[in-house]
Amino acid sequence: MTNALTCTWHTPEETTARVVIAGDLEFATAGLLLQLVTDRLAGHPGVREVRLDCGALGFCDSSGLSELMQVYRVVTGAGARLRLDNRQPAFDRLLTLTGTAGYLTGETADARARRDS
Repeated sequence: MTNALTCTWHTPEETTARVVIAGDLEFATAGLLLQLVTDRLAGHPGVREVRLDCGALGFCDSSGLSELMQVYRVVTGAGARLRLDNRQPAFDRLLTLTGTAGYLTGETADARARRDS
């Protein structure tokens, strides 16, 4: 059963956007996060950093991972930087196993190991 996905955009500062992701990022919910980020970035051209708060992210499947990669391309295409905050261990494992951790976070494996120790 899918946990409904909600994505909430906040701009606590003119140059920073925070998107709280709650629920499952998967096939059934694919598109919601990407649409929100795309639409809001268009309306906030001064944003230079988009921080995805993944603390309440549940399940993430390959469709969700694909969507995150598309979000990355939209964010960097707008001249901003993407951050994935409050990642749970299962989500970090998914990023590591799929080889997308460095791409999506900019972190090297060594940096993650130091952070986690």
